[in-house]
Amino acid sequence: MMGLVFGTNACSDDKLDEINTNPNSPVDAPLALLMPQVAVDAAFGISGTDLAWYSSIFVEHTAGVHAQFESADKRANASFNATATSNNWDDIYATELQDLDLMISRGSTGGAEADSWRYVGIAKVLKAYVMSVTTDLFGRVPYSEANKGAANLKPTYDTQQSIYTSLNALLDEAIVDLDKPSAKTPGAADFYYNGDAAKWKKAAYALKVRLANHLSKRDPAGSAAAVLAAMPNAFASSADNLSFTKYTSTAIGENPWFQEENDRSHFAVSTTFFNILRNTTAATDANPADNDPRIPFLIDPVGRVATAARVGAPNGTAINDQGRTRYSRASVNLVNATAVQPMLTYSELKFIEAEARLRTGDRTGAYAAYVTAVNTDLASKGGADFISTSTSPASLEFRNRVFVGAANLSLRDIITQKYISFFVYQSIEAYNDYRRTGFPVLNNPRNSVFFPRRFPYPQSELDTNADNVPTTAIGNGVWWDDGSED
Repeated sequence: MMGLVFGTNACSDDKLDEINTNPNSPVDAPLALLMPQVAVDAAFGISGTDLAWYSSIFVEHTAGVHAQFESADKRANASFNATATSNNWDDIYATELQDLDLMISRGSTGGAEADSWRYVGIAKVLKAYVMSVTTDLFGRVPYSEANKGAANLKPTYDTQQSIYTSLNALLDEAIVDLDKPSAKTPGAADFYYNGDAAKWKKAAYALKVRLANHLSKRDPAGSAAAVLAAMPNAFASSADNLSFTKYTSTAIGENPWFQEENDRSHFAVSTTFFNILRNTTAATDANPADNDPRIPFLIDPVGRVATAARVGAPNGTAINDQGRTRYSRASVNLVNATAVQPMLTYSELKFIEAEARLRTGDRTGAYAAYVTAVNTDLASKGGADFISTSTSPASLEFRNRVFVGAANLSLRDIITQKYISFFVYQSIEAYNDYRRTGFPVLNNPRNSVFFPRRFPYPQSELDTNADNVPTTAIGNGVWWDDGSED
């Protein structure tokens, strides 16, 4: 390992040329060097580049206002095609999964740093995270035959259903490994939990909760039961969140969402998202008293001029605005060089619990989980005076709109508030939720012509492994979405 590298992949058509690329992954490296690199890769490579950025415009957190993302938002010029995902795919398989598999083999019994079970357990949790995002976006992908080197350069594509089964088994293994005595532990090399096995176990259970809920369309009752079975062992508060906190103010260490906004500015805040916060589609808000109190934390005025208005960009029809003069951007409170990047959070789990309990008919339990989720997000984003227990008269209209009571709670309420909480960093999960539930209601007029329900397989696979690449169209859902396996 040549040293810790941020920026292991970048925009496929318009590279963030200021960011270094990772050297070829090592054939071997000590666990203490692998650990920080896989931590960076999981955050930057999955949640902080094209996979998240395309998801963001599709789910209308943002609108594309420049270059390939403007074209993709307008469904123009075949802009979302095999070239759009090549960098991410290659990074996942050639770097991230290779390094994680190396950690697992090196730290397991018989490995070069045998019985370093803390490292092994952490690597298995991160591998499950990386693979879950990959299959959620692409559907069938290589798993059982992936990363075999020269022994198999053309791996077959596993079904998503079988991958989900394997990932749950991998997380079960991780939980066991994290309980074992460990010859070596990562300490500060672990950028998430400083080597804390108990927190990594909670993260493993939290990921099991997320994966179970993704199956709500395939097995509503079974997925709810699996969610509720894993919840007691998952995150107990926001202090347990799986978040990346190590971005720096140096050019190659900055938060990638900040790099994108600062250097390229491909995105503006979507009108859809802004109007959900305003609770109106009208140009002039007749009742600002029920506006979401998180607006100032989430969205800046146009040009970041304090006296300017906040203006959303309409998906599919926005005018090019790389110069930031027409539409609002995500607030600097949220997106800045050293901003924390959440990957899996306590509030997400409580929203999932609310959804699962609603499916079982437990409205009281569902509402309690929903209130906790909303309160948690409000308190972290400038809305502490608007939580459910607030007595502030100024928050009454907002509270009446959001805290609807157990009898009135709907799936739309849950997913809408979850969608707000996901802005801007967890757009992939917002995209997953939309494909599962149809919420929130999207407004891009191009959706009536075509909506991508999966990501295209990369050109690199079409060039080297074409016989195994599924031929499904990106307008077709993945297995947990439409029930078919390509």
